[in-house]
Amino acid sequence: MLLKKHQVAYLMTACLCLGLEGCDRSSSEKKVEIKPAPKLTNDATTYAHKAWALINQVEPIVEQKQLTKIETDVRKPLRELGVAWRINVKMTDSVTEGKYALCRKAMTSLDSWARATANQDSDIAQTYADYTRDKALCKDAIDHPNLGNTPAN
Repeated sequence: MLLKKHQVAYLMTACLCLGLEGCDRSSSEKKVEIKPAPKLTNDATTYAHKAWALINQVEPIVEQKQLTKIETDVRKPLRELGVAWRINVKMTDSVTEGKYALCRKAMTSLDSWARATANQDSDIAQTYADYTRDKALCKDAIDHPNLGNTPAN
């Protein structure tokens, strides 16, 4: 038995509609919430202040030698912020970074001190001394933004 073209088209449309109707489960499934993307910035001032806050938040964990928390609560957030800083404040923007780069260096020094503490390395005293020096330079850059940094927006 041969079907005419319009009968085949009608059957295909009916099957397609029934197939789509069977796939609609939106009423029984959870709704997905779409959140706005975080606002990115290439302003080193923002990253320097985030670094300063993070440094002061995680430093006590290393000081108190909470070895089980060092990797997850100290090193991971430091690396994440450092990577975001390197990605978003491009080398072409280095003029705008100025002395705030010292805060990124302080994060790196804190990461080194945390690693040395976790591994109980013999050079903990030196890594701590490097960190305290870099932290003081970061604080100076934040306290005196007019000395080598562009004005905050």
